[in-house]
This record gives sequence, C-alpha cells and structure tokens, in this order.
Amino acid sequence: MGYLKADQSTYNQTSLYDRVKKLLVSYEWSDCSFSVAGTKIKAHKLILGISSPVFEAMFYGPLSSNEDILITDIQADIFQLILNYIYTDTVEINTIDQAFELLYASRKYMLEHLTEMCIAYIEANISVDNVVEVLNYPEYMQDKQLITFSLKLFCQHAHYLLQEKKNMITYSCLKTFLESDQMNISEKDLIIHIFEWSTHCCKQNNILDTFENRRDVLKQYGLLQLLRFLTLTVKELEEIVSDRSNLLLPYEFEAIKKVIKSSNMDEKEIIGSIGLTDLPRNLLKLQWHLCYRSPIRSMPPIVIDSNNYIIHSRIKVNKSIFINSLCVPTRMAPAVHFRNNTAKVYSEQMSVSVECESDNSDCKVTNFSKTVEYDSMIDIELTEPCFIKKDEWYKITFMWPRNRLHTYSYVVEFRHRHYTGHKVSFEFDDLSFSAGNGGSFLGGLKFCL
Repeated sequence: MGYLKADQSTYNQTSLYDRVKKLLVSYEWSDCSFSVAGTKIKAHKLILGISSPVFEAMFYGPLSSNEDILITDIQADIFQLILNYIYTDTVEINTIDQAFELLYASRKYMLEHLTEMCIAYIEANISVDNVVEVLNYPEYMQDKQLITFSLKLFCQHAHYLLQEKKNMITYSCLKTFLESDQMNISEKDLIIHIFEWSTHCCKQNNILDTFENRRDVLKQYGLLQLLRFLTLTVKELEEIVSDRSNLLLPYEFEAIKKVIKSSNMDEKEIIGSIGLTDLPRNLLKLQWHLCYRSPIRSMPPIVIDSNNYIIHSRIKVNKSIFINSLCVPTRMAPAVHFRNNTAKVYSEQMSVSVECESDNSDCKVTNFSKTVEYDSMIDIELTEPCFIKKDEWYKITFMWPRNRLHTYSYVVEFRHRHYTGHKVSFEFDDLSFSAGNGGSFLGGLKFCL
C-alpha cells in the first residue's frame, strides 16, 4: 500500500488555517475534480463535505461518484471563489455583478454565511449608479431584503433615474416600481416617462415603433393599469395628451377628463383598460447627511473686492450623490462694529455654480441673498439637489457682485482634503486665490445617496 508524501512546507504552517489554505493552492491529496466552463479544478471531498450539505450528499451520499463533476451554471472564476471561501472562510468580492453570481452559487451549495456576505456587499454598494441594474436582475438571483432596499432608493430618486436611465429599465423592474405607493415624482411626469419608455422597450425587443405597438407593450405587461390618471388635474392631463409621447386615445382622454371634473364614476367603464386608482402617491423623505471638513489651522483672510470676487473649490466623490447645500463662512465684522456696538448682521449676496469639469456643463446655479451674522458659518441651499457623478471632478464657483465700493474679508481655515462617512469618500481641492494665501472657503456640504 502506497502513501502520499506531502511537501515539507505543509508541516511548517503555523496554524490549521494556514495548512488548509496551503491545500487550496497546492492541490496536495486532492481526491475530486470539477469541470467548470472547460477548466479543471481539483479539491478535497472532506473539506467540501463538512462545509456544504450539497457537497456532502454529492460525495458521501448514495449517488456519489468518482467521476469528474460537470458544472454548467457557474463560471470558473466564481466557482474558484466558492472554494476560496470554503478553504479560508474569506472571500474577496470586487463588483456587484460578481456578488450576484456568487450569491447564486452560495445558495446552490447552501453556504448561508457566504450568502449573507454577498447580500451585505451588494447592499453596501448600491447607489443611483447601479440601482437599475440591481432591480433588473432575474427573480431567482434576487433577495427580498435587496429588492426592498433598492426599490426605496429607486423611488427616492425616481425623477432622475427615469430621466437618465430610462432605456436601461426592464419591464419587470418598471412594474415593481409602479406598484409602489411612494415615489419622488409627480404622476404627470411619471406617465410621460412611462409613455417614452415604451419606445425604448420596442427597440430593445425589435418591435416596430408604432403607436399601437407601444400601447400593446404597456398593456401586455400590465403597466397601463398601474398609472394613476385619476389623480391628475385637467391641466396635467392636457399636458400629457399634448406631449409627443402620448399614448392615450381620444375617447380615453375625454372620459378621464369627465371623471376628474365631476367625479362621475360611470365613465370608469369606458376607460377600464387603464389605471383607475384615484389615490395619489406620497413623496418619500430623503435622508440627508452632513459632511464638514475638519479645520487644521486659521489662514490669512480671503479679501473680496472689485478685482478679486471669484473663489473656486473642487470636489470628487467615489459614489454618485446629490448635493443639497454648501457650508461657507461669512464676513469678518469690521473693526468699527466693535467700537460702536453696531448691528451684528449684514446682507450677503453671491451666486454659486457647480460645474462638471469633464464636459463643462453647469449642473446648478443658485443666487444667494440673505441677512446673515458676521463671523459665522452659513448653509447655502441650492435651487434643487445637484447630482454629482462618481469619480468626476466638479468645480464649485462662488462669485460676488463685481462692482463693489468696499473691501470685505472672510476668515478661512486650512482644511483636510479628504472626508469619509456614510459609505462615501470625498476628495477636496481648494484652488488658489489671488487675494489670499490659501485655506478653504468651502467648509462642508449636505448630501444624500
């Protein structure tokens, strides 16, 4: 009887963890093999069997076999991650796509802890950048917890997502979304977006883009019945009908208008093929987070006059966000105020613009005019939330009226360039200012994911 002799290095490992990990790399004493997408992968029955009830039945059950095991529904790199987890109790996940594939595999082999790790990774990395892709995954790869989390994020930013990612949304994702009673978009805008989506759906399915086919798409998937036409005003209904994407028939328009005007429910029989719910959807409250940059030390004041009236700052973030307001300092109180004990407030006026440097597009411009206190910090609320794409530099410009008769000074701090919190990492860059020696005028901001 022969004996297998292991490499001496196997015995020199300092812990059981190291010794088992060595087997994963060296394949010593391997007694089973898998054929995965044309790749042969060796392993050890005992280690697999004690980790997964599926592998236990495969190797030690009544139908066990010594033949190579063919795996047809998992890619080789994902199967290798499964083995890495079984042998080392750790796994390195790099993308959401990878996490979903690994989630499917972990469920197949009943590795509950790995399933939890995949779900935690996906949830931690869902953002407006990929929430549509997450909701587009087929049901057998989904998780109730993930669907609930993703759907809420979609509904919170419905206006942006339907505007920017309409052509990526599948009918199943859209149906799940339309069944929601809460979303941050008006019903009028929602209906117009859904009508426009039908064109994209026809193109994706190689269907001729006609009025009849677009209506059939919405009716076939049950989407037309999920639109709440009876919550509209007559003016909103008329705006929908006048839009080039309109899919309402003339008799439907007239019947809906009569119901809206007179609450005559008899007309519902005429419009039975479309949404009849008269209960409006509710708005979702966004969760805003504060990002305040830590000051390091005081710097010489920034001086604003007729020659120096523009300050720039730059930001970049590792995950797409929406910015609601910017935090900046107010003026230094003139010395005469201390001598005469005059008012501690003044009228601040400036404009703020946020520009994406990659395409030089102005995201938002806000004119700020308000009575504020000297020597304090204020929040400048933007006209509407400004979307900041991940990994893109944005220039924030603060500009005062040019024709000024007086000179004003603002105390600034030299602040940290990095901030991490609420699953987001910011990088700041404060551009030099000719009337000052440094420091940051931008002290922080308010954002949501």
